[in-house]
Amino acid sequence: MRKRFLLIAGILLIGAVSLVACGKKSPSSPESEVTTEATESKDTEATTEDAQTTVATSETTEATTEPVDSGDVATKEDEEAKPETGTGTFNGWVDSGSVEVEMANGEYKTFFVYNEDVKKALNDKGEGSKITFTYGAKAGQANMQILSVK
Repeated sequence: MRKRFLLIAGILLIGAVSLVACGKKSPSSPESEVTTEATESKDTEATTEDAQTTVATSETTEATTEPVDSGDVATKEDEEAKPETGTGTFNGWVDSGSVEVEMANGEYKTFFVYNEDVKKALNDKGEGSKITFTYGAKAGQANMQILSVK
């Protein structure tokens, strides 16, 4: 008798939960649009304040979130140009294929590292080390690549 009671109670519970879940109005139903409009009008002031905060916050990180301009992407001719020499402080790996370097002028730059010998040399020097390196463009990329480390 007890098993039968638990079975029936379980079925009723599952049925009730299913009805409650299916009975909710979807966001696209016409009845919910009236509620949404009322809620939106009440939250206008809060949304405006949030938007102002978001704008103020995004202004500080604007340089890192803007899309890359097609004029900033290296071409095959850029890749074939003579490499440049730079000095700076190796700040560490950004991911498995790129590093951050604080240049001698104080500017932070990210460089790709494709060569295994360069990766080993950077790991041997360690983060915070002063490095002198040659770098050049990589076709199709906005960031330069480190070609050698001294």
